[in-house]
Amino acid sequence: MVWRKSFSHTRSREKIAGQGRIKFLSIFFIFIAVLLVLRLFKVQILMGDFYAAAAVDQHELHRRFVPERGSIYVAENVNGQEVLFPLVANQDLYMLYAIPREIIDPEATANKLFELFGLPEDINMEQAKSELFADLAPTLDPVLAQEIKDKRLADWLEAQKTLEIDRLKNIFSKVDDPYEPLRHRINEETKEIIESWGIKGLQFQQEVWRFYSEQGMGGHIFGFWGFQGDTRQGSYGLEGYFDEILTGQFGEIFSERDAWGNIITIGSHSLREKVDGSDLILTIDRAIQYKVCQAIHQAVDYFKAQSGAVIVLEPKTGAVLAMCGAPDFNPAEYNQVSDVRVYNNPAIFSAYEPGSIFKVITLAAALDSNSVTPSTVFEDTGSVKIGSDIIKNYDDKIYGSQTMTQALEKSINTGMIFAMRKTTPKVFKKYVEDFDFGRLTGITLDTEAAGDISNLDRRGEIYPATASFGQGITVTPLQVVKAVAAIANGGKLMKPYLVEKIANNQGEMQIIQPEEIRQVISSKTAAVLGAMMVSVVENGHGQPAKVAGYRVAGKTGTAQVSKANGRGYSEEVNTSFVGFAPFNNPRFAMIVVINQPGWGKEATLTAAPVFGEIAKFILQYYNVPYDNK
Repeated sequence: MVWRKSFSHTRSREKIAGQGRIKFLSIFFIFIAVLLVLRLFKVQILMGDFYAAAAVDQHELHRRFVPERGSIYVAENVNGQEVLFPLVANQDLYMLYAIPREIIDPEATANKLFELFGLPEDINMEQAKSELFADLAPTLDPVLAQEIKDKRLADWLEAQKTLEIDRLKNIFSKVDDPYEPLRHRINEETKEIIESWGIKGLQFQQEVWRFYSEQGMGGHIFGFWGFQGDTRQGSYGLEGYFDEILTGQFGEIFSERDAWGNIITIGSHSLREKVDGSDLILTIDRAIQYKVCQAIHQAVDYFKAQSGAVIVLEPKTGAVLAMCGAPDFNPAEYNQVSDVRVYNNPAIFSAYEPGSIFKVITLAAALDSNSVTPSTVFEDTGSVKIGSDIIKNYDDKIYGSQTMTQALEKSINTGMIFAMRKTTPKVFKKYVEDFDFGRLTGITLDTEAAGDISNLDRRGEIYPATASFGQGITVTPLQVVKAVAAIANGGKLMKPYLVEKIANNQGEMQIIQPEEIRQVISSKTAAVLGAMMVSVVENGHGQPAKVAGYRVAGKTGTAQVSKANGRGYSEEVNTSFVGFAPFNNPRFAMIVVINQPGWGKEATLTAAPVFGEIAKFILQYYNVPYDNK
């Protein structure tokens, strides 16, 4: 009995132990199963895209081919042959990068690179100097002021040197870092110098950058090709407007491959060839462009003006022979500007109240509608009362009996109101619209503005009255010279264009033809008005624009700048001169605008002489025969 009982208890304990092991194993396998499910959920759901991409990378070949960006040329006549001169082209340079974990001596490497490159690329020295010297009083003794500037600049440079060396040393000390870009636009010579050091961990990667062959040719025309995030694209000017055409089309190759990386011949394949970007050939004349840029930069600097612009058009076609703005920027160093507003082209972006140059448009409407003639007389009393407003002449003078020609010569505001009234506000507005004011010209450059003539839609005679002498409406310099070019072209309004030809990578050439918009005034009106504008230069305020031996047609404009709050006008002015030459067979129409000069605040002193200087150069450059001996 005792033995049987003992055996029974033993069997019972073994049975319980066995059940415990089964339960443990069951819990263990359930736990493992849960882990597997969680792992599968993570792999297939949470990280599915990652592993799918990894599988594709193992089993498929996919590569993009970058097209070559198109170049920008001007055409020149050399011994009777057309030769293309590149203004913008591509240049193969290098990016210097570091593999920090391979660099043995971070401090020595940092010092060598600083000795070679100096301060970082993104430091703007001009801006830094401006900030360093901002508090120096203008009345400070010049010798003392220079000593203070030299000391501040030396201390600042020493501090920047320390910061830059420490920055590089910290980068090179990252032992787990496999890649750090250091500097772009390394040329072959600099690359060879760095390679001669034999420093392990400094490597190069080839890059393509834009090369602008001539400085001082006007960055506003070109714009720039720069980084937008991680990609590069054209912005502003031609680079922005024609970005897609200049870029071309990316190529791609796709093919399946086996586990050893070999292409599977019976697998899926696709290939798309890259298409290089098209080239642009401009209407710009390189000699005139250079002269225009030189002249406007000197004028803006000399008169301490806020900005300026010059545009030269060929009247018969609308081709842009030159266009330049100041201040300007270097497209190759677009990221060095202190104010991004400098990217905006003042010739097409900056709409302003034109002032008296708009009087030629008022007279174009009055003459063409047979409302007045050049000899029509009006009585100037010095002012005109419209409702509660009193409009006076710019110089507060009373001229008495004057013809329309004299009103233009002396720039009499009341004479223009007289002409507008004879024309009627409705007809005056129609002519302003027919000259395309208030509309984009369609020039193939980014950031063009349309101006604003909406005041002519408002009720009340005050609005066409002030518009008759260029106040209360805004225009761009390009719109004004386009309109005056129509006067030079027998009344035919032409569309301005800057690109003459587009050549694709197949050698096919698209030629841009001149485009007539409309006959805005009759040829007779154009001839009569042109003669009146010649009288302005010969006898009126436009005399500084004279060129000996030629009849130059033109008009001055000095316009007050409206206050920032839009109520009334400030003491600042914008000055301009617009015209064409020679009168008998116009070779060019041109506008010069100098905005907010610090001194010489009259177009007769600022814009007109610049016009005369450039006009003389163009007439001699074209070897135009005298028409006024």
